[in-house]
Amino acid sequence: MTITPNLSLLLIMACFWAVFFLVSTQVVKPLGALLEERRHIVQNGAAELGTAQNQTREALAQCELQLTEAAAAAQRERAALRAAGEAERRARLEAARAEGHERLARLARELEEAGLQARAELRKRSRQLAIELAGRLLGRRLAS
Repeated sequence: MTITPNLSLLLIMACFWAVFFLVSTQVVKPLGALLEERRHIVQNGAAELGTAQNQTREALAQCELQLTEAAAAAQRERAALRAAGEAERRARLEAARAEGHERLARLARELEEAGLQARAELRKRSRQLAIELAGRLLGRRLAS
């Protein structure tokens, strides 16, 4: 009896290496390349994100600086306008006060003149008024 060698082990080994070669070349290497490509994309995206975040921070800081400067300028302008308004109000008040004093002085002069005229008229007519008053009190007409 002759013992024939079992070639099934060699056949199984050949199938294993053929499947290993096929899986390695057709599945693992493309997947590795795809994963490597995605790793590069993720790294590039992370770098771009960091750059964008830095640019955003810088832009935000610049906007805040500009906003602070604008607020300070607005405060200065508001103070200047307030001071100008106060000066204008004081000028108007002084003008109104001066006009009031002028009117008051003019009215006082007019009143004084009217009083002098009334006194002069009263002096002129005092004799005639006294005669009329006496006549009314006596109930008859008096000779002048």
